[in-house]
Amino acid sequence: LLVEDVGQGPCVVPPSRVAERLNRQFPMDRTRQYFTLVYGVFDESQGRFDYVMAGHPAPIFLPRTGPPAPLQGRGLPIGMIENATYEDATAILQPGDRLYFYTDGVIEALDASEQEFGYARLMAELDRHRGRPLRVGLDLVADFVRDWSGGQLGDDVTLLAVERTD
Repeated sequence: LLVEDVGQGPCVVPPSRVAERLNRQFPMDRTRQYFTLVYGVFDESQGRFDYVMAGHPAPIFLPRTGPPAPLQGRGLPIGMIENATYEDATAILQPGDRLYFYTDGVIEALDASEQEFGYARLMAELDRHRGRPLRVGLDLVADFVRDWSGGQLGDDVTLLAVERTD
């Protein structure tokens, strides 16, 4: 957790401020690179996820009941524009709700006819495995992506999920 003392003791730095600091520290004109991220802080007691998005694919919120949906938010990749600003967003998770994070290699995986796996297919697969334990469902989705591409993934494929259990 990134914390700072603002005169009344330590407090969590808002995710947007973290993104702005990173943007200043890694300017593309110096590093010749940029990067994307979703960064957030989860408060277990309230089920509150405060986050910022910086050019990264939107995480998928899967409520215990109901259809999956992307988290709202947007922002430029870190390092792309010198004085970029970022906005905080919040999602509230109830017990049984899940959040799925993934790299673009998941949705951009190509099949033999060069059709992308895509966002809609990813949401459908996550929804299909909602009743399974979190790890089992993630493994099944990863296997499906790998099978979709015939084992020839052109980019990294990373999936991460969290579930509120209380």
